[in-house]
Amino acid sequence: MTSPRGTAGRSVRVLDTAAGRMIVEATPQGLARLDQVGPDPSGVDGDVVSWLAVEPSDDDEVNRSEPGAAAEHLDRVADQLEAYCAGRLREFTVPVDWAAAGVHDEFSREAYREIQHIPYGETSTYGQVSVDAGRPRNARRVGRLCTLVPVPFVIPVHRVIRADGGMGNCPEYRLRLLEHERRNLTAAAPVPFPGGAI
Repeated sequence: MTSPRGTAGRSVRVLDTAAGRMIVEATPQGLARLDQVGPDPSGVDGDVVSWLAVEPSDDDEVNRSEPGAAAEHLDRVADQLEAYCAGRLREFTVPVDWAAAGVHDEFSREAYREIQHIPYGETSTYGQVSVDAGRPRNARRVGRLCTLVPVPFVIPVHRVIRADGGMGNCPEYRLRLLEHERRNLTAAAPVPFPGGAI
C-alpha cells in the first residue's frame, strides 16, 4: 500500500488486494472513485497516473493533517476490501461522496443505493433495480450505470444481471465475484478467493 496523495481535501491511495491492484480516491465526505488497475500504475491511463502525480496544495487541510476524514475512509475501504476478499465481510459500509463521484442526478443515486441493497450472493435484474429506484422503464439506463459505476464493490454491480440471466460487461469476472459470495453463504468458515486472487 502506498501513502495517500491528494489535493483540495481529497486523498488517493493504491491498494494491493486479493482482487488485484486498485486506486481509491476519497474526500472528507466519502469515497469518490475506485478503479482496478494492473500491477504497474505507470501502465494505466493518464487519468489514474495523474492521481498519483498530484501534489497537495497549500490549503489542503485534510492532507496536511493526516489522518483526516478522507484518509479514514481510505483506511476503512482497505480493511473492508481485505475482509471481503477473505470471505469475512458481506456488506461495505464506507460512505460514497456522490457529488465527487460525478453522480449528480437523483435517479442515478437511487439506482446505486438500490444496488447496494441487493443481498450478498444474490442477484437482481436491471429492470428490477429500475422499478425499485422508482422508474420502471429505465432498465437500459441502469445497465449503463452499471458500466459507469464509480465505486465497484461498495456498489456491487456484479450482482445486477440482464433479464435473460446474462452477466453484461466482464461476465467471467462478475461470475467469479458471485461464486465467491455464494461459496461463503454455504461454508462453515470464511473462504477466500481461490488461489488468493480473482
